[in-house]
Amino acid sequence: MKKVFLTLMVMVASVAANAQIWVGGSLGFWNNGDAEGAETKTTFSIAPEVGYDLSEDWSIALGFGYELQKPEDGENATILQVNPYARYNVLKAGAFKLFLDGGVTIGNIEYADEDYSAWNVGIKPGVAYSLNEQFSLVAHLGFLGYRDSDDEISQYVKTKGFGFEFANNLSFGLYYAF
Repeated sequence: MKKVFLTLMVMVASVAANAQIWVGGSLGFWNNGDAEGAETKTTFSIAPEVGYDLSEDWSIALGFGYELQKPEDGENATILQVNPYARYNVLKAGAFKLFLDGGVTIGNIEYADEDYSAWNVGIKPGVAYSLNEQFSLVAHLGFLGYRDSDDEISQYVKTKGFGFEFANNLSFGLYYAF
């Protein structure tokens, strides 16, 4: 029994020695007030994340999202999301890493005193550039997977379907590793 316990302690210590906690996320602001013929809308978003490196190649993380859409005429829409995911580092070259984030996003949209739900499951490719040992710039580009939502909210979330987006799903963030 002592040998099993000692073996487990050594395994936990070796995983903990290689593991690293990181926090980060992204901010967004958009106003399409100058768009000709389009409805004027202002959008603000914040998406913090916290993660844990299991090894050099694998991490697990949890992201949260908040988005507020304020059209000039009409009711505001508030979107809340939670996003657990696993990250796999596909390629490392110097300070650059190419990775894939695979996970599930579950969201709630509040619009006109009604609540709607949306979710997706899929993969987001990304790239990270290490500025130093603690700070990294991270960009996600694209989405491959399945989305589903209540039909009434199609103006806020792309509804049911499977597919790949490349250009319409770009985000940048800053991460800090402890």
